[in-house]
Amino acid sequence: MKRLFLIAAMTFLAGNMLFAQDIWRDEKLNYVMYLGPIKAGEASLVTKNVVRDGKKRVQMDLIARTTSTVEKIFSLNDTLTTIVDPKNSAPVYFQKHCFEGDDIVREKVNFSLSADGMCTASMRKDYKDGRVKECRETSDTQIYDMVSVVGFARAINTDDLYKGKRIEFRLADACDIIDEVLIYQGKETLKISGKKYNCLVFRLVEPYVEKGKTKDRDILTIYVNNDAERTIVQMDIKFKVGSAKAKIIN
Repeated sequence: MKRLFLIAAMTFLAGNMLFAQDIWRDEKLNYVMYLGPIKAGEASLVTKNVVRDGKKRVQMDLIARTTSTVEKIFSLNDTLTTIVDPKNSAPVYFQKHCFEGDDIVREKVNFSLSADGMCTASMRKDYKDGRVKECRETSDTQIYDMVSVVGFARAINTDDLYKGKRIEFRLADACDIIDEVLIYQGKETLKISGKKYNCLVFRLVEPYVEKGKTKDRDILTIYVNNDAERTIVQMDIKFKVGSAKAKIIN
């Protein structure tokens, strides 16, 4: 379920973040997910400008729901809220409330940057049995959450891209910091609902070690429209068994 929601979060934020600009639009975007020909779920992201602790911020509320058709396979009823600094797209606060079948997940992360550029993530996870896990990690590179990570991806200078280029980032999730990698795959044209998109293609992978060698575990392939807004228009999702697709609704 974590993989599905990370995918949904990346999809929506990519359509909204205008990295290194002071222009943030209040808007709502919609996507649909498919398991083969079956419509598996819908999600929406509401983006709005807010004031938090006397400072201008951008709040994004991401809501995902599965359809009744696939409820027996997996169930999602999730809400993620992210607060970012519009000047640099760095996360300030992240909150995750997820109801996935019989499981209930509640997580919070507070982010801070020191004068010397160190990023600290203070994380908390509440379990449904009443247990609480808290941890704190500091990094010399920016730590992102499930939603704000796409600000990192959208900041990539396309002039420096070459096929096979690896782009690393750090992700706060479930009181842990995970290392993830985007690999640039080149360009491809997609047609969705009769509309053509000229896309930059990326693979999202999780590195792991097997018999002393580092390998990449495929998570998904991301198709990013090669325009000023860098909207993600489709993702091909890999599971242990089978696959799915997330497509933009025009």
